[in-house]
Amino acid sequence: MVIERFVEVPGGYLYSRTHGAGPDVVLLHAGAADLRMWDSTVGWLASLARVTVFDFRDMGLSSRAAGPYREVDDIAAVLDAAGVRRAVLVGVSDGARRALAFACAAPERVVRVVAVGGAFGEFPDPTPEEAAARQEMRGHFARLGRLLAEEGLGAYAAADIGTWGAALGPDERRKMVGLQLANAHWIELPESLGADLDPPVKTRFAELSVPVDVVVGGRDLAATRLWARRIAAQAPHAALIEVPEGDHFPMLSAPAEFERVLREAIDRAAR
Repeated sequence: MVIERFVEVPGGYLYSRTHGAGPDVVLLHAGAADLRMWDSTVGWLASLARVTVFDFRDMGLSSRAAGPYREVDDIAAVLDAAGVRRAVLVGVSDGARRALAFACAAPERVVRVVAVGGAFGEFPDPTPEEAAARQEMRGHFARLGRLLAEEGLGAYAAADIGTWGAALGPDERRKMVGLQLANAHWIELPESLGADLDPPVKTRFAELSVPVDVVVGGRDLAATRLWARRIAAQAPHAALIEVPEGDHFPMLSAPAEFERVLREAIDRAAR
């Protein structure tokens, strides 16, 4: 059974779905995507857990942001509406950042975090290796800006997913490109109105009191792999797990291995 709901939040609403029964697992999608990127994961996960997914503001079927808001408050609102007291949070890319921020702000509501390909922007106090990786990312974003201006959203989305999703098969690549195009409003925003923690979670990994599985694809970008190493080194209860054949979206590029990793994480959370 699938329960759909629109969750009221200050200045708007969030679209969410709950599938299955069992221990609570909440999935947080990547930026410029929506909950549909989790469809294949929900397909097997709902047989062993109660799975809640939702669209961030400005994405999917959720409302556009009318003003500033706190991202962790939106997560809390979704959990409250679904009757979730404590959950395993699984986030990918920007969703991993949000999941870790929520775990930092409300650890009593989080059993475990599975942070997949966490994306956090600029490194604070970067090492030379991190500075070089971030320079590579700046080049990627500059190229995307030129493509958007000269060739439009289609070229932008194809290039962006081609970079982040280097290991995706043809159908999975089409899915992620399609999700970017469907969420083009978010791409064209001058800036997101959603607020991270203050100070941001990327400077507070050492404060995390819950277990964190840091999952990263072996074919993800250098900056993402370096962020994974940072989290694993700084969070007190973190383990680094590599999915060798995965990219930024291992649930789509290496689904069998990702399923194994996530099943093991849920098993550990139940102990």
